[in-house]
Amino acid sequence: MRHRRALALLACALAAGALAGCARSVFPPGGPLDTVPPKIIGMTPADSTVNVARDAGVELIFSEAMDHATVRDGIRVYPPPGRPRIDWSGRRVRVTWDQPLAESTTYVLVVSGQARDDRGVPMGRPITVRFSTGGSLDSGRISGVLRTRTLVKRGVPILAFDESLGPRPDSTDALPSYATETDTAGAYELTALPVEHGFRILAFFDINTNGAIDPGTDLIAYYPDPVRLTRARARADSINIVATDPRAPAVLNGRIASRDSTSKYRVEAQDTEDSSLVIRVERTGPGPFTVRVSAGTYRLRVASLPPPDSPEEPVWITREEPIVAKPEEEYGPFEFAFGTVEETPSPPEGGE
Repeated sequence: MRHRRALALLACALAAGALAGCARSVFPPGGPLDTVPPKIIGMTPADSTVNVARDAGVELIFSEAMDHATVRDGIRVYPPPGRPRIDWSGRRVRVTWDQPLAESTTYVLVVSGQARDDRGVPMGRPITVRFSTGGSLDSGRISGVLRTRTLVKRGVPILAFDESLGPRPDSTDALPSYATETDTAGAYELTALPVEHGFRILAFFDINTNGAIDPGTDLIAYYPDPVRLTRARARADSINIVATDPRAPAVLNGRIASRDSTSKYRVEAQDTEDSSLVIRVERTGPGPFTVRVSAGTYRLRVASLPPPDSPEEPVWITREEPIVAKPEEEYGPFEFAFGTVEETPSPPEGGE
């Protein structure tokens, strides 16, 4: 049951991934490659329609032939009105449900930006259709930007859970009240939300692209505070989510200063809690270096290595202050100088 709920929860999102193809120097038979994203050119009911019949469905018309599976998996309605049925006729798709829509209720239909045409080109940004079986639409709106460094920001599911589920909703067991996904710039917008209501907003990264939340593999980034909509404050903007990949390395930057352009140098970052964990890089001659380490606390040192057959020992310079490294962060530059700089002697007192 938990697995089924998890699959239902994430059905609003398609796995984010790059579309790859073989490069060609000429157009293939049949004309140039299709790179134009498909669009929705018509919809019934139109966006923001009110007094929709409870037995009505939603019809969408695409600008070109679509991959039916990606459209089917990319269409979701909030709040869920029942089991959906999807019927195709050329470029038209009609969505109906196994039971009537609720009275005086605002619905939000989202078509994922990952829905693709039959040549594999995605729409690129989600499309939202709002309609109501009552005389007005709910006016609540939450918008923001997903900010990342190494993680993807396009097509990431943004989920809104009821505030009553607590600051960290059990997303493997509870269903979101509403959902959308980010566009190519990481921006998102949840619209037609009920007011006098509180939400917890989170971003879900399906790392293994299986459509379900796997706590040991996937990543969830939370907006830290509940977002409460009221009649006086029906719009909440700049609800920005910052996502950091805890498995991404930290970067230690430094520079070796020396007059000897032929010497070899070894840079070591040693974990202060586990001395057997040492990350090493080497270079010939002075210049910059970069060491990538996992999150932790490290002591950085550099050795000037003697020639291979020399009985001499390496000369080490150690940075005494440890470095507390966090994922995706950069530290430095740290300077390590070998040898002394010759100084011009001062003239004797009274001399010229």
